[in-house]
Amino acid sequence: MWSLKIAFVFILFCIIACSPRAEFLPDGENLKPATVGEPYYLRVNILGGRALGGPKWILGSVVPNDSGIALRYCPLPSWRITKQTTDTNDHNCIEIYGVPNKTGVIKITIGGALYGHMLASGSEFSKIYKLQVTQP
Repeated sequence: MWSLKIAFVFILFCIIACSPRAEFLPDGENLKPATVGEPYYLRVNILGGRALGGPKWILGSVVPNDSGIALRYCPLPSWRITKQTTDTNDHNCIEIYGVPNKTGVIKITIGGALYGHMLASGSEFSKIYKLQVTQP
């Protein structure tokens, strides 16, 4: 009877521990500050599994949308591109870039999903960052 209980606990642990869950670098809520009129660039890495990608996936939003800041997928490193590669974007990496044109707080939302595997189904993720923009 004890062996059955131990097996059940082990299986339950494996299912919970193996579920894909996204983590982000940088991990906090606030990004490094930006200055009006100066170029801004930051990479956000998504860890925890392979992110779904392709033309139907929207990677996120920037509010207000006329702030001068935009999002795009990072390009794949050249060593990962082969003749069979059809999508040269790295869906586990997002670039936040642009030249901010007004002061205030910019809200950046990044969302998507991770592929599942044999022990767990895929999972969706969402992360909200705040970018403080100041005058020079």
